[in-house]
Amino acid sequence: MENSRPNTQKFTGKADIYQKYRPDYPDELYEYLCKYYLPYGGVVADVGAGTGKFAKGFLSRKVTTLCVEPNADMARVLSQTYGDLPNFKLIPSPAEDIPLPEKSVDLITAAQAFHWFDAAAFYACCKKILKEGGVVALIWNMRDRDEAEQALYALDLKYCAHNFKGRSGGIFNGDNSSLREFFKDGYSKMRFENGAFSYTEEEFVGRRLTSSYALKEGDEKYGEYVAALKEHFKKYSSFGKYVEHIQTHLYYGRI
Repeated sequence: MENSRPNTQKFTGKADIYQKYRPDYPDELYEYLCKYYLPYGGVVADVGAGTGKFAKGFLSRKVTTLCVEPNADMARVLSQTYGDLPNFKLIPSPAEDIPLPEKSVDLITAAQAFHWFDAAAFYACCKKILKEGGVVALIWNMRDRDEAEQALYALDLKYCAHNFKGRSGGIFNGDNSSLREFFKDGYSKMRFENGAFSYTEEEFVGRRLTSSYALKEGDEKYGEYVAALKEHFKKYSSFGKYVEHIQTHLYYGRI
């Protein structure tokens, strides 16, 4: 049965478009994490795994990957995509109470997800299941804050104000105190170039609708929201393509 924590329901009904339109992550990030924190294979728990967009990089490298995902819609796509791999295991659990043995995991990752967790409860869970010397790695794909992104931010704020707290749940709205509180002994950070992603109008709108705060079909003003996204695309696209430059941010440390 799907967990009743409210944040686990935010992506219900979005799994298919999430898998189709969300960007992947750079190879250099996986190479770094595997080299320094999974040098002999080991076990990674990818928490808030969604449809497996981030877990894919570990699974393709034959790393034993425990995908922790409480949302049934996301877990459906995750299992359909990777369920036949011998190094894949689905754990239908919230981040705060993962049913794994003590000191059984070498690395814990959370991509585009930490801002939805109860940080204190997640910290306690990580302390329990991480092996000695294990690391927690928090990852976000982030777009350049150019004119187009600022205009898009205002558009989302106008139509999705009931759910919109800012990009990545507002965790980087000028204050990353939640990271300092979670990594009590300090953390390191790195950035990886993830390249330029170009979208057609259909792809651009689809990508926007994968956001947790985005209106869903049937919501009031959904049609207005989609129309506004299309107008934004027309204004900021060139030759039928809308381009976003993305950097992947990594925050990691021992806890």
